[in-house]
Amino acid sequence: MKRYGNLFSKIVDLDNITLAHKNAKKGKNHYAEVQEVEKDPERCIQKIQDMLINKTFTTAKYKTKLIHEPKERIIYKLPYFPDRIVHHAVMNVIQPIWDNVFIYDLYSAIPCKGLHAGVLRLRQFLKDKENTKYCLKFDVKNYYPSVNHDILFELVKRKIKCKDTLWLLEDVIRSPDGNTNLPIGNYLSQYFGNIYLNWFDHWLKEKKEMKYYVRYCDDGCLLHKSKEALNNLLEEIKIYLNEKLYLELNPKTQIFPIDARGIDFLGYRSFRNYTLLRKSSATRFKHKIRFIEQNHEKLKPQHIISSLMSYCGWIQFCNGHHLLKKYILENDSIIEIMNEASKTLNTRNPILKLTN
Repeated sequence: MKRYGNLFSKIVDLDNITLAHKNAKKGKNHYAEVQEVEKDPERCIQKIQDMLINKTFTTAKYKTKLIHEPKERIIYKLPYFPDRIVHHAVMNVIQPIWDNVFIYDLYSAIPCKGLHAGVLRLRQFLKDKENTKYCLKFDVKNYYPSVNHDILFELVKRKIKCKDTLWLLEDVIRSPDGNTNLPIGNYLSQYFGNIYLNWFDHWLKEKKEMKYYVRYCDDGCLLHKSKEALNNLLEEIKIYLNEKLYLELNPKTQIFPIDARGIDFLGYRSFRNYTLLRKSSATRFKHKIRFIEQNHEKLKPQHIISSLMSYCGWIQFCNGHHLLKKYILENDSIIEIMNEASKTLNTRNPILKLTN
C-alpha cells in the first residue's frame, strides 16, 4: 500500500491556508471570531503558517454543549482561529488521499455523496431480489466516544509517512482527554471516523465477499440471500470489531426479512418499489410545522425558510407527497408565513416552485 510523504509543505503553504480560511468561514461570516480574522486575514494566515512551521500549534481546549435531537450527545467546538482553519488546511491536502482508499459504498463526509446517495445505492441493491432477501442492519455502540487514539493513529500511518504531518494529526487525535473519543463537531473527526472503519469495510467487501454493503458513519447495512450466512457473519463482525478496534455493536443490531418490513436506514424506510420517510422524521416534521405556526413572529425569516425547505427536500426524495401537500402546499397558514418571510427578505416564496 502506497504511503504519502512531503505533505506538510503543501499544508503550510500560504495559498492553502488562505483557501482553508475561505472554506472554513462559509456560512459563518456573522460569527464574531470569523469577523475578527477578517479584520486582517493576511496577518492571521501568516501567524497560522508560523505556528505550524515552528510547531508551536497545539489544539485548543474544547467547548462542549449537550444536544437532544435527534438523540442526546455531546458536541465539541474549537476556536475558529487557528484550529478550524488548520483543520481545513489539513483536509485540503489529505482528503484526496483518503477518498481513494475508501470503499465505493461509504457515504459519510464524502464529496458528492451523503445520505440521499446512500439511500439511492440501497434502492439499487434491492433490485436484485433473489440475493437481497435478508438484511443485517448494525450500528456501533457509542462509536465516536469509543474510538481509540492509539489504534486510529496507527491506521492513519498506513497511508501517511510525512513526519511533520503525522505530528499535526497526532496532536488533533490525542487532543481529547483520555485515550478514547473522536470529538463530534470537529471537522477532521468526520474523516477520522471513516478511516477507523475503513479496513473493516474492505474486510467485509473483499474477504467476506459482501457485495451488498453500504455504510454511513457508524451505521451499516448488509444484504444477502441467506439468513444463516448473515448470522454467521454477525459473530465474525463482533469478533473483528472487538479485537481489532475495541468496539462493540449496539444491542439493537438485527437480521430480518426485507420484504416483511423494508429497511429503516439513513432517515428513510426503503422497500423494493417505494421509499417512505422514517416515522420519527415525519413526526419531527409535523412538530416543526406546528412550532413555526405558533412562533413565526419570533423567528428570523431566513430560519423559517431554510427549515421548511430543508424538510421539503427530504420529503420530495421519497414517496411523501401526501405529507408535503397536507402540511405545506395546502396549508394556508404556512403559505402566508412563507410569503411574509420571503417579502421581508425581498425574495420569491420558494414554495411556489413546488406547486408548478
